Amino acid sequence: MRLLEARRRELEEHAARFAGKVEELERREQLLRDSRLSVERLLRLGSADLEERELELTQLIAELTEREAALRAQEAELARRRAEVGAVELRRAALERRERALERREAELAAREAELAACAPAGGASVPPEASAPAPVLLFVPGERYRLVEAVQPPLSPGDAVEVEGARYVVARTGPSPLPGDARRCAYLVGAPGGAASASRGSR
Repeated sequence: MRLLEARRRELEEHAARFAGKVEELERREQLLRDSRLSVERLLRLGSADLEERELELTQLIAELTEREAALRAQEAELARRRAEVGAVELRRAALERRERALERREAELAAREAELAACAPAGGASVPPEASAPAPVLLFVPGERYRLVEAVQPPLSPGDAVEVEGARYVVARTGPSPLPGDARRCAYLVGAPGGAASASRGSR
């Protein structure tokens, strides 16, 4: 009987230890399940955060691309405007050079006229008949392209009306001929209101 009682106590102790181990295993299993759930939740949160950051990065790349395109367009526009300004400056410089050349020629012609007047005989010498005939002059005619037209007529003054090839013009100013070595006067014309002329100073 004592032996059976001892064996029963040993079995009860083994059963108690086994039950404790089972409880410990169940507790560890529960902890493992909790840990797995936490890891899965963290993974889901990390995946969502990663997708959000990828979306923000995609939007940022699109904005940068748009800004680069706008910047390139602005640079192209700036280059075009600089080219236009350069062309305008070149044209203005060319016009200024032409004006200075015309002024020099006018001054030279005025000096020559003064010399001729000083060399003219005093006492009212008779003028040859051919001297009273109209002298040939040059007409600086505007249009799509400026052109020089030779005309034989009395001297012109600013404001005079002139007819050239059926079109009417008005003398804006007079000056020396723009042709090198040409002593003739040149009348610079502008378009007159009314288009075709009826009867003005003739020209050919």
